[in-house]
Amino acid sequence: MLLLRQMYCPIAVLVVVLSVPGASADLSSEDAVVLIATRLQQNQVLDGPETGLWPGEESFMGPITAGMACAYDWTGDISYMFTARSGAFYLLHAANLRGNLLGDEAYALVRMSQLHKKELGGEPGAADQWIGALASFYDSLRLSPTDEGSTQAYIDYFDDGEPSANVFFFAHHVVAAYYVDDPDKEIWRDALIAQLTRVDDDTSSLPVMALGVATWALAKIDKLDDTPVASTGESPSYWDGVMLRDLPMLLLGHQVPPGELFAGSFYWRFDHGGGGSPSMAAGFTEDAVYCTLGLATAASLKINLQNEEMRQAVLFAQEALLQGIDADGAVHEHLCRQGEIRHVFAGEVLQGLWGVKQYLAAQADAKTAEAAPLVNGEN
Repeated sequence: MLLLRQMYCPIAVLVVVLSVPGASADLSSEDAVVLIATRLQQNQVLDGPETGLWPGEESFMGPITAGMACAYDWTGDISYMFTARSGAFYLLHAANLRGNLLGDEAYALVRMSQLHKKELGGEPGAADQWIGALASFYDSLRLSPTDEGSTQAYIDYFDDGEPSANVFFFAHHVVAAYYVDDPDKEIWRDALIAQLTRVDDDTSSLPVMALGVATWALAKIDKLDDTPVASTGESPSYWDGVMLRDLPMLLLGHQVPPGELFAGSFYWRFDHGGGGSPSMAAGFTEDAVYCTLGLATAASLKINLQNEEMRQAVLFAQEALLQGIDADGAVHEHLCRQGEIRHVFAGEVLQGLWGVKQYLAAQADAKTAEAAPLVNGEN
């Protein structure tokens, strides 16, 4: 995640850009995945000491690798699996050298482990090196022999960090810690909530994106419950009286409505303003990705599967994501297809589209189950 805002184009220019030749308004999700994944595959380093790396993106290997895993899961194209594996091996090597695994990197290993299990068809097979690496990392934090060493001590190290960045990394750690059933998984969940409490328009670079990624993580572990976000009176007023189960509807309130510029995307601030800068108030790719993931994952929960408002919001968000993809599969900082082109944005969009696909599949399965004939009084 870049946590940058380099978009300073006048609105008039952005509107023109949306109508230039090669716009992807009619691009299907499947076509978009192939375009993006193929471009990522072609730009990965294939040999030498940097094998598996996307040049210039050493700090962003997690989202790209996870995105390629999603592309393989979607298409079954084995070449995408090889690309994801190569990225994951580079990621592990880099993490071993620095002695740390970032949250988005941990989640990339979760995706690799999920693919490993899928390939084996649920049968016992070769050791899952990805889950082994994850378990070892979380064990190393909890079981450190030094006086300062513990999961909580590691978390406390980030106390002075930028709140929305902390939420981003902790959200991914929460999903990974629950995936390996780490004994300290609840500590990670509590840390995520504590960091979310700090997020507001004044102190955070990407407040709405933080809400989106937190919603995604807590929905992934099925913990959107009655836990209050703000546990003390020192929290920003935005969180007063808010419980975790309220997060999806809060997030829904930050989606740009029909008829507005960048409709279907998300505002980046809670006040829906530009923060006093020339930057746009909405339409940034990373905001759209993680807010889409938050909505889609929350909508996939059993209690929300038939919520038509959320379904329409998820489809609306998917449409906005598809608008931001170049004809060659490049993805920009902004959905108007301006700003920096980065591979990390491409990997994140792959994850966002995969999240929508999973939600639609879950909803279809639920409807099929409802329509099934009753047998002995039960489905």
